[in-house]
Amino acid sequence: MKKVLGVIVAVLFIALATAAFAAGPGGFGPGPRGYGYGRGIDLSKEQMDRMWQIREKFNTDTSSLRYELFQKRGDLRTLYADPKAGDAAILAKEKEVDTLRQKMHDRMVRFKLEQRKVYTPEQLQKLAESGYGPGFGGSRGGSGGGRGLGPCGRF
Repeated sequence: MKKVLGVIVAVLFIALATAAFAAGPGGFGPGPRGYGYGRGIDLSKEQMDRMWQIREKFNTDTSSLRYELFQKRGDLRTLYADPKAGDAAILAKEKEVDTLRQKMHDRMVRFKLEQRKVYTPEQLQKLAESGYGPGFGGSRGGSGGGRGLGPCGRF
């Protein structure tokens, strides 16, 4: 029974993670007026295509890392629930998870830097003025539903 439940949870997580990463970091993605949350940042067809390529490459390049992080988080939850698990084992697993989170964060920064190269200086200025876009987070003043660094706001 536990195996079946574990498989169901894993499938659901992968489905949700796929949907979250398809939307891109911070909900950043093509809208009716292009990228940049549709806030007056009109991208050309070439820019939109390049953004799509960058996102697809990021998703492909981080797939195994995301899966490994998912696995380690599950291991960590299991350790916390195990009354026989020692502090040293939990701390060691936490370090593994933190290392993977840092790797994911580093890749996210490189992803945002690649996206940034697609914008014109005028588009970057508009993004800065609006408070949205790569590196600007997903919401202003606590309103809205921006995800920040990724699903659940962390990696």
